[in-house]
Amino acid sequence: MIDVWFKEVRKSVHFDEYHKGTLAWNELLQLIYSIKKGRKKGDKFEIQNDRLYILGEVNGKILYIINVKKK
Repeated sequence: MIDVWFKEVRKSVHFDEYHKGTLAWNELLQLIYSIKKGRKKGDKFEIQNDRLYILGEVNGKILYIINVKKK
């Protein structure tokens, strides 16, 4: 499961300003923990499925969501 790289998920300032309305926060959290194809690239973390692309930044054990885009 992808939560090996982080133990907590939070919103980044960028997410709150630009991507907040893309998807409800609780739906976003459910997707993050259900999608098993997460990729870590340095301090960034990408999660994708056939509907969404999620970009986050791992800082310590916290994943800060930066961007959410619908495909």
